[in-house]
Amino acid sequence: MPDILDKREIAKVIADVHRNYEPSISRIIHLVEDRAASETEPVKLLEVNPETSESGILPIFFGSDPPEIPFSSVVIEVTEREFEAICAGSLRLPEGWKLGDTLYPAAA
Repeated sequence: MPDILDKREIAKVIADVHRNYEPSISRIIHLVEDRAASETEPVKLLEVNPETSESGILPIFFGSDPPEIPFSSVVIEVTEREFEAICAGSLRLPEGWKLGDTLYPAAA
């Protein structure tokens, strides 16, 4: 189980970097799946950005950058409306992926 904790921590690091780089991001959610404990599975993030274009679910893959980021990662960027559709179940994440912890909350 230590690998899962490491991936959660790395997810937080990646979320912080992305939020600092793109201040218009309003929410970042860790995406999880059953295989998340596997060392070969990337860290997955859903980023809600009101300034992005609606384009559906388009995962973007990034390689690892050891030692700071020892896992590859996948980011899906969506608009607020697309996020609402994901929550309502009318826009689906890739098979087996689901919303996990919110790493960066929406502005109040």
